[in-house]
Amino acid sequence: MKVTKSCQKMGRILLFLLLFPVLSSAQKQGRALIDSLVARLPAEGNDTVKARLYRVIADESFFSNVDQAMHYSRLGLRHTTGMNWPRGIGVFNAYVGRAHSDKGDYDSCRYYFLKAITIYKSLNDTWNLASTTNNLGVAEQNIRSNYPAAMRYYFEGLAYAEVTGDNYLIGLCLDNVSEIYRVQKNFPKALQFGQRALALRQRQSSPDINARRELAAALTSIAAIYTEMKNWPKARQHGFQALGIHKEIDNKDGLAKTYGNLSVAMQQDFGQKISYALNAKKIWDEINPRHLTAVSNVANLGIAYLDLVRSDTLQQSPVYPTSRAARLQLAEKYLTEAIRLSADKGEIGDQAHFRGSLAELQALAGNFKGAYENFRLYQAVQDSLYSQEAKNKIAGLEGKREIELRDKQLQINRLTIDGQRRQQLALLVCVGLLLVIGGLLYWQGRSRKRTNTTLLHLNQELDEANQVKARFFAILSHDLRSPIANLINFLHLQQTSPDLLTSDQVSFHQQKITDAAEGLLDTMELMLLWSKSQMQQFRPTAKVIRVEKLFEYMKRFFAEATHVQFSFEMQDDLQVVSDEDYLRTILQNLTSNAVKALQNQPDARIAWEARREGDEVVLIIRDNGPGLSENQLQVLHNSDAVVSGKTGFGLHMVRDLARSIACRIAVDSGADFGTEFRLTIGKA
Repeated sequence: MKVTKSCQKMGRILLFLLLFPVLSSAQKQGRALIDSLVARLPAEGNDTVKARLYRVIADESFFSNVDQAMHYSRLGLRHTTGMNWPRGIGVFNAYVGRAHSDKGDYDSCRYYFLKAITIYKSLNDTWNLASTTNNLGVAEQNIRSNYPAAMRYYFEGLAYAEVTGDNYLIGLCLDNVSEIYRVQKNFPKALQFGQRALALRQRQSSPDINARRELAAALTSIAAIYTEMKNWPKARQHGFQALGIHKEIDNKDGLAKTYGNLSVAMQQDFGQKISYALNAKKIWDEINPRHLTAVSNVANLGIAYLDLVRSDTLQQSPVYPTSRAARLQLAEKYLTEAIRLSADKGEIGDQAHFRGSLAELQALAGNFKGAYENFRLYQAVQDSLYSQEAKNKIAGLEGKREIELRDKQLQINRLTIDGQRRQQLALLVCVGLLLVIGGLLYWQGRSRKRTNTTLLHLNQELDEANQVKARFFAILSHDLRSPIANLINFLHLQQTSPDLLTSDQVSFHQQKITDAAEGLLDTMELMLLWSKSQMQQFRPTAKVIRVEKLFEYMKRFFAEATHVQFSFEMQDDLQVVSDEDYLRTILQNLTSNAVKALQNQPDARIAWEARREGDEVVLIIRDNGPGLSENQLQVLHNSDAVVSGKTGFGLHMVRDLARSIACRIAVDSGADFGTEFRLTIGKA
């Protein structure tokens, strides 16, 4: 009976060099670890730590729920893409590919694996090149049954792994090479590579969960080889060892595979045989019913009932059901289901194997036409997959690798000797002269480069300073001169001709002076904040901000504006990535302008709304005021436009702060319906 492996056997094949396990969760594993890390995600503000959390959650989920692994892999890919972190983007592309491979989606998994490999080659990341190339081999083997192509990828991954010297990676590749030989019925070769992999895992000194997972996986692989060899005692011995470790670390994926192997290894003990297969099916139905090994287990369950009918002709076995017809019906049900799932995934090797068993069942039931058709399909595929030509190709790949290794060593030896000779000659003749000339040229080049770089930076800073100064004084001339001039004129009038003003006029003008001074102070505060935003050394700091938090701040800030009716509406738990201080200032300024515009407006209303549009979040403020003038609207689109008055400068500041945080602003204003501003920001 055929038992296959999947991409989930890879375990922890895609660790970042910079992504280490989260220390605070080191004592947890499995479901408990996943739940604790998921709970930490919303509150985590550091992008790098958040990427680590996504990686560990996705990696752990592959052993319990492939859909959950896919979900967090995609979240991690989007997060690291936003960070523009190449290594992280490569890792999560490989994770998404791994999830597609486990689900049997060949084209999708190959697409993401190749994207990851392109990134790793640009980074010269040999470790991840080895693991992802190995994953490509798993896809070729498990989904396409293209064993020569799978073997080619496994040997390529093994070459990368040997460069790293990482025993974990080397053992992984050896294990998968062993699997190809097992499927091809070359059991001596399968045991040779499998036992080398097992020896590497047994020598691991680390007692952590990943080391135990890999040891259990190696034992499961050896058990599968002995099962194919019909060496039942050794198959059960290795299977029970693996089962104990899988139970210890709550590895559902490993448990399901090991139960499936043990089911086959139980021979004529049909009670245990069917019980183990049902245990495996229950776990696979929970974590990934489309997994290749899950489909094989369904077929093995059908074959177990078929074998029960053939061996228990008197229906004396206590295994339920006890009638021959019911057992044959169950056998046909499970075999038909396995064939359907294999066909749905496009897998041909297992499908042919299952058809062969279904043909035997149909012949036993008297359906000779169906038996003939299924046997014909089975034989055609067997001749293709297990032909001598395919075996020769696989053997040729191993021989080619050994020749390449020998040729590479000979070439290295020749290059070493030639290099030593050239080095000695160069050292004897030119070492002194080259050192002097090279030192002078290097010093001269470095000095020129430093000087040019300094001059370029100074010129850029000077240009930016001139632009800031021009904008500053253009606004200053409009927004400060007028109120100061009015203040001085009134003071002169009060000093030289106090009798010209009545007491009511004096009180009225003093109130105007007070209002003008307060407005002038507000304008100066806004100008200082705007000036700060224009300075090069000040940069916005992006982080995840909850929109609900922004709205609560606005409610508190404008609590005293009782003449205006405020409303705040948003979809549940919206988040944006931006600088909180810049964004608060923009919202506060737009709301303040609206409050002032509604000063004398009956039934004054201001409505804030937040909603998701695609991959962005839109914040909208509407008021029922008199609307903005054409000159005020020009401020948002024209950097040279100048509008006097506090509102005009406020729009200047809103425009420049929004540009600093990549926030797009759109406005719609009219005397008959008021003003609406739309702020479009990337969501978290």
